[in-house]
Amino acid sequence: MKKDYLRRKYQTVATDEMMKMAERDAPVKEKRWYGNEAEIYKINVYMRCQVIEGILKISIFQTHDMRLGSTKPAYELYIDKDTGTFFTWDTACGKWKRAMLEHISWEYYDNIAKSYIDPEDNLVMKQYLDISEDGYKGIINYQRDMREKQLEERHRRETDPWDLAMSRVPALPTGWAHWVDKQAIHYNYIFYDYSRKKQQIGYCSWCEKEVPIKKPKHNKMGKCPCCRHTIQYKAKGRTGRFETAAETAYLLQPCGDGLVIRQFKVRRHYVRGGYKMPDRDIFEERRVIYNSAMESERFYYGLYKNSYSRWIKGDRICYNPYGMYYYDHRDYEGAVYRRNLQYLVRTRLSRTGLTEIIGKLDKLDPEVYLETLKEKPYLEQLAKAGLVMVAKDILGGKRELEIDDSHDFAKTLGIDKNQLRRLRKNKGGFQYLAWLKYEKQNKKNYPDCLLKQMEQWQAEPSDLGFILQKMSLVRICNYLKKQYALSGRPVKELISTWRDYLFMASRLNADIEEELIFKPKDLVAKHDEAVGLCGGKQIVERAEEILKDYPDIDSICRSIQEKYEYGDKQYTIIVPKTVEDILVEGAVLGHCLDRTDIYFGRIQRRESYIVFLRKTEALDCPYYTLEIEPDGTARQKRTTGDKQNADFNKAKCFIMKWQREIQKRLSEEDFILAKESVRLRKKEFKELRETKAKIWHGHLAGKLLVDVLEADLMEAVSSMGEEWEDGNADLPVAA
Repeated sequence: MKKDYLRRKYQTVATDEMMKMAERDAPVKEKRWYGNEAEIYKINVYMRCQVIEGILKISIFQTHDMRLGSTKPAYELYIDKDTGTFFTWDTACGKWKRAMLEHISWEYYDNIAKSYIDPEDNLVMKQYLDISEDGYKGIINYQRDMREKQLEERHRRETDPWDLAMSRVPALPTGWAHWVDKQAIHYNYIFYDYSRKKQQIGYCSWCEKEVPIKKPKHNKMGKCPCCRHTIQYKAKGRTGRFETAAETAYLLQPCGDGLVIRQFKVRRHYVRGGYKMPDRDIFEERRVIYNSAMESERFYYGLYKNSYSRWIKGDRICYNPYGMYYYDHRDYEGAVYRRNLQYLVRTRLSRTGLTEIIGKLDKLDPEVYLETLKEKPYLEQLAKAGLVMVAKDILGGKRELEIDDSHDFAKTLGIDKNQLRRLRKNKGGFQYLAWLKYEKQNKKNYPDCLLKQMEQWQAEPSDLGFILQKMSLVRICNYLKKQYALSGRPVKELISTWRDYLFMASRLNADIEEELIFKPKDLVAKHDEAVGLCGGKQIVERAEEILKDYPDIDSICRSIQEKYEYGDKQYTIIVPKTVEDILVEGAVLGHCLDRTDIYFGRIQRRESYIVFLRKTEALDCPYYTLEIEPDGTARQKRTTGDKQNADFNKAKCFIMKWQREIQKRLSEEDFILAKESVRLRKKEFKELRETKAKIWHGHLAGKLLVDVLEADLMEAVSSMGEEWEDGNADLPVAA
């Protein structure tokens, strides 16, 4: 469009009739917001339309200007219907504008629709634009349509390749919904009517038939006597509307020359009285398409341009409360559809080992497997060798394994062929393999049941290195069983307690080579006794020991001092400057902070920090020790004897004020560290709840450890929320 040429050559002015109409249109003053007055006209703008050299020109005049004697248009709109483009000349500014007419600055915007156009000019405009609406409204709607078409065209240039890729995805297989219901959703129930009879009849949601049951109890877990699936009893009278937890299901299908992994979220919905016909919610949320070279493209189903839902290329973007974004790369394990795997193994998946591992695992994330395979090609060898648990431990970078190109696969694993058969037969993972390596290196021969027990306890040779030279593995196992029966604490925790006890015993100059010392009858009691006896001794030597393993603690503490220190008239948060400060704090308050390496390791990794809560009037007097995450979340708050007394309630408001204050000081790196800290914390909480670890001493005896830790937690004002998945909770500051 030669807009400059048209503007200079064809000048348009207001007609005499328009000038007279404007002169007769006396304004009425009207009060507006904030006491302002505005002049209101019957007609605010006048328009003239003409077609010049194939272009529609609309000259727009403002009544206010015309009453002052001006015949020049305020704006000149040029529209080319062939290209769908339009430009507006702003006479006052002397500039071209691409904005629509409704978005241009008007003196009386709210009354701009009060316009006048000559009937002949109006007809010219309607015929040129091929519209049915008159005047100003017709122009506005035309521009809106053009903008919408232009936007759609821009979007199509981006989305058409996506739609082409999606068009290659095959239809769902026959019986997909039934497979999801029976294999992908692992929640099944027996619904029954309450009765005092010993023998009753219930309806099994998996069998889809009535089955005999004995002494059912509402919400109690059990097994169906017919199908033997794990079920939960549901009394009809006490069961209303509910739904199962969302689970993940995967469908692998051929797609062009490659493969598509389709990820679904699945669940059931039950309504009162309709337990025999639940609704199934099967929502496809992600697709990963691989070409013949196993190069992947990811798609997710979501809101496109805040407009409508469709398949979008890329990873879903999630936002945390701080406005920072990250890509959703979470590891989702789920059931994998197996009925078409035989075809895939002959074609697309012939050299991956994926089908072998799917056939032996209930849940798997196929994408994580294939992505790990690119970095660790030996994963295929592990899967095809039947070492599925070892392969699973490697997925997602959880474990590392060094394998050379030797033809002797057992030798590459650091074991012999007999041990390889044992590893395969017992479905051992990394921990089982670690014990086999230890067995070979030390010329031992342990029974398989013993190694399975160690794997069940998640105990590796490195975890028991402090005692393996003093006791046989059989004696260690029997001792840990007795201590578990005596204390009820998880074996993993008991191993840590044992290690800490021996360290403290050595610092007390006890002869730890004596069996009565290194194998106490009551491990927990001896550990607690040692904690009391070790208070304040050899602080400097202990600090030197710590700094050998964790050399950055002093510098980390100094680097966060300015960021986390804060106080008011009542309380003050102080950051320790050195390891010695932390050790003295632990000794004075009598908790285990200065007797274990756990917290120093966390500081070294920047997973959490130790700070001191002091009364402002007595800054040198230890009051409470806090373990905090990088965002200010307080994991634990302990004073003398690992307690939290009633006086801390007065300090909670200050802690929250401190959290709000430090949020302003945190960097992007701090938020990244906080995200990882949350993940680790939640993971540990989950493990503690699954093991039902209890506290067996002190004022909290008998309570679940995870409940105490969760109650102790004070999340920062701007919490990371549930977007940050699967974290880990740590042990209390005091042992």
